[in-house]
Amino acid sequence: MNQAALTTLDDGFGGARPAAANANVILPIARQGAPNGLTGDKVRRICNLRRKRHEVLPGKLLGDPTWEILLQLYATHLDGGQISVSRLTRSARLALTTVLRRIAALEERGLVTRTDDPFDGRRAYVALSFAGAEAMDGCFSAAGDRALFL
Repeated sequence: MNQAALTTLDDGFGGARPAAANANVILPIARQGAPNGLTGDKVRRICNLRRKRHEVLPGKLLGDPTWEILLQLYATHLDGGQISVSRLTRSARLALTTVLRRIAALEERGLVTRTDDPFDGRRAYVALSFAGAEAMDGCFSAAGDRALFL
């Protein structure tokens, strides 16, 4: 990857996400006025609480990989970025095949977009589409103060 073209920002997980350092790299802009003052960090805390819940109640009883992917993409969206498929796999703690299948289904429904890395043909980035961001905004708006239980 051309390191001069990308810099990194903290992603809230002790890792980094790409940020544009070159006018040729276009990253989505964070939406202003997210519901209930949501930020990427708040959505990531919800993800962590879901993981804790899964530790207490293990198994497939409460698992939903598509929702976990959408939460990770929403957090990244609120931060104004996009995430690589490999980073999304690690952040959501899901198998690559599961993530790829779910991304394909979400992309087919117009909820996410996939963009090839212009500097590394092996990498692809995923982001919520406008419709996906609107849907997630709607979920969190409807949940209000109960958003921690999503």
